[in-house]
Amino acid sequence: MKKAGLSLVLSSVSGAFVAVLYVVFGLADLWFSLIAFRFGVPEGNPFLALMGEHGLFVPAKLALTGVAALLISRLYYRPRVQMLCWSALLAMMAVDAYHVVNLNARL
Repeated sequence: MKKAGLSLVLSSVSGAFVAVLYVVFGLADLWFSLIAFRFGVPEGNPFLALMGEHGLFVPAKLALTGVAALLISRLYYRPRVQMLCWSALLAMMAVDAYHVVNLNARL
């Protein structure tokens, strides 16, 4: 059976590429978060906020981003996982866009 449309496009992209994109957007989120903290904006993720209280925000963020990227690269070609991987990537892009808009409003 032939794949069509979005399924064909998603299956033609490698999991490693999606994982690298996730890392890029995750690092951008880290950078934007650190800038936002200087303006007094609190962390929105409760787990990362707790880690930040103990001085572990950056290592926790890097670890979570790395684990997510590793899972994306390893599981990308399993049935029904591609859409989940792309959803995670879109969510990270939305978080970065949120940072840009809010930081722009504060400047």
